[in-house]
Amino acid sequence: MTMLTRSRRDLARALAAAEVVVAGPGRRWAALGAEAGLALASLLVVPLLGLTGTPSAVGWIVGGLGVLAVATGFVLDAVRTGQTPVRRRLGLRTTSVDEPLPPSASALFGRRTSTADLRAGRDPLLIVPPVPEPAIEPATERPAWRPPAAPATGAWRLELDDGGEFPITGATLLGRDPGSSMDADHALLTIPDLSRSISRVHALVEPGDDCLWLTDAGTTNGTRAASPSASGGTVIERWLRPGERAAIRVGGTIHLGDRTLRVARSG
Repeated sequence: MTMLTRSRRDLARALAAAEVVVAGPGRRWAALGAEAGLALASLLVVPLLGLTGTPSAVGWIVGGLGVLAVATGFVLDAVRTGQTPVRRRLGLRTTSVDEPLPPSASALFGRRTSTADLRAGRDPLLIVPPVPEPAIEPATERPAWRPPAAPATGAWRLELDDGGEFPITGATLLGRDPGSSMDADHALLTIPDLSRSISRVHALVEPGDDCLWLTDAGTTNGTRAASPSASGGTVIERWLRPGERAAIRVGGTIHLGDRTLRVARSG
């Protein structure tokens, strides 16, 4: 057994333990068929141009370029995120067989890929190590009643979906690579994002008296936020317009691409 074969088997066992489900051949062929159909649909321009008196050779050239453009878009999307518009609709994610990352072009065309069924199992790009739960000692006596705790007034922090915590003590830029902004006036918080759904500089957070102020930095995939109302009741969720500033209170969530951050505050 070669080293590469062992590493692939170890990876397969790790993904299975993390409840990643491999898509069946029916769904994989359905995705390929739909992608091929969308690409070949560009050839419909040939008869349409023929109705206008355009030479058939020109129509075939235009149709062929359309097929090439659509197919190239699918390949670039798959190499960047492991998905295409069709696979997003079907709930599929394609990764390399050697590591749980979007496949390279050579792996994609060499069929060294694995496709996960996101509807039946977990997304391989979002697997994080399990965090052990703290041991809870049984209570020896019933605790006395205490009045409700006062609202938290301490330092703000962001809790990532992988268990990481980051304090927010001043204006902070969030993104996949916020250091590329060369901004010395803000703190920088780099958020790992293997699927590249987060922009290099995605959003700005600023601590306030009773909330974190969130501003979208004009990103490609946008910023979505959910925050309890000022009275602590109804949760309000919405997309932010580029440059829009919104108040996010304790318990609220910030969605940057595929990653989720929870707003918290120490007591």
